Amino acid sequence: MKSIEMLSKIALLAVNTEDFDNQMNEILQIIGQYTKVSRTYIFIDDEDGESTCNKFEWCNDGIKPAIDNLQNVKYSDIPFIPKILSEERRLYSSDIKTLPQEIVDMLEPQGILSIILYPLFINSEMKGFIGFDECKNNKIWSDENLNLLATISGIISNIYSNKHNLDKIKELSSRDALTDIYNRRFIFNELEKDLIKHKKDNFKFSITILDIDYFKKINDNYGHQAGDFILQEFTKTILSNIRRTDLLGRYGGEELIIVTYDSLKDSAVKRITQILEIIRDKNFFYRNQSINFTFSAGICDIADFCKDDISIERMISLADKRLYCAKEEGRDCIKYTGLN
Repeated sequence: MKSIEMLSKIALLAVNTEDFDNQMNEILQIIGQYTKVSRTYIFIDDEDGESTCNKFEWCNDGIKPAIDNLQNVKYSDIPFIPKILSEERRLYSSDIKTLPQEIVDMLEPQGILSIILYPLFINSEMKGFIGFDECKNNKIWSDENLNLLATISGIISNIYSNKHNLDKIKELSSRDALTDIYNRRFIFNELEKDLIKHKKDNFKFSITILDIDYFKKINDNYGHQAGDFILQEFTKTILSNIRRTDLLGRYGGEELIIVTYDSLKDSAVKRITQILEIIRDKNFFYRNQSINFTFSAGICDIADFCKDDISIERMISLADKRLYCAKEEGRDCIKYTGLN
């Protein structure tokens, strides 16, 4: 395969954004087959930038994969790698024994004899690296091949940057402008996916709909900006008391929706009860004015329905009915049984 043909194949794959994981695996395979190296791979840094993970790997015939042993690698254990990549834009050694000892200690157990690393940039910020290992002999790369690998690394950086930007656009389009929690459309799309998983694998989840009690009075007495403030503070309180794996969204007006995963409603009831007590006892200050409020909630889960009859519309309807039942029973409470 000629270098131009290889770059063309990579460029064509770069256009496809539907299946990113498969896209990256195919690109590494093309690079590996062209260069005939033992292993090619991509490391991506964690959000804090203190550690890095081997996300993708391609291995030639007879080469043992190393990806499983290279998760959450702390940069404090290999400080020379980010330093060299940042300063020199490349780490290249035809004989790893010439590298700093901590790098040798990391590479030798993988059987690596020669190595090339290039930084991976996402929107001009270094967020990982792309590597090429040789495990069968000490490989000396020509300047032409080194430049080619640098070009390939630049293409991969561009692919990651494009994905990052597209993900950001999707994230912004899925958020409520006032509260920055998920919007109704996003939550409902996720719920449809969850229902498919439930019917296939008995995946468990529950739905909670919450509504601020007498919200109109807050707007009337303190102004609509105060109402916006209360809604924002309400969402912050909820987010700090649910799991990261759960979803919080704006259902409409002052109504919010929580999707609790991998558990039935008993778990949701405990969390919502805790939030209910926190809100009940808390003073919210807006422009030196103390505002108190409560909320009501209705909860249902997949166990409230027969598997053949369940739908997201029916689950939402039941949670909504229970919410209004809680309102009728005096507000500042949770309803999670009956009405189905």
